[in-house]
Amino acid sequence: MAPKHAAFLMAQAPDKFTPEQQKLFDRLTECCPDLLPLRKIALAFRDVFATADAVALFGWIQEIKRSRFGPLVRFAYGLQKDIVAVTAAVETEWSNGQTEGQINRLKAIKRPMYGRAGFAQLRARVLPSPVLTTSASVNSS
Repeated sequence: MAPKHAAFLMAQAPDKFTPEQQKLFDRLTECCPDLLPLRKIALAFRDVFATADAVALFGWIQEIKRSRFGPLVRFAYGLQKDIVAVTAAVETEWSNGQTEGQINRLKAIKRPMYGRAGFAQLRARVLPSPVLTTSASVNSS
């Protein structure tokens, strides 16, 4: 099993398991009992965001800082360093996902052009064509 698939199972809500996933999860936890406390931690973190409860976030961070899982302890300290932004992410429904998606798209377009094309070519690939924009608005009317 791929680690990514195991991580998905660890963060999956218990009532969302298919019978096949439940069998796989049972086999995983039988082979590695340390996964059960990790699952508890992952589900608690997930619940913080699902309930938008900043107080629960602070409690989660304090609990994880005393954890025996080193990478999670470092993660908790990292969250604490930027607690204002993390609290805002928990409490608000706003996201910069759309902005990040556009930045990712622009970088994907720009990367293969690096060193070969100038700004004019980049602009032509990124911005909509006036001809296409005009015809699209006429067709949608």
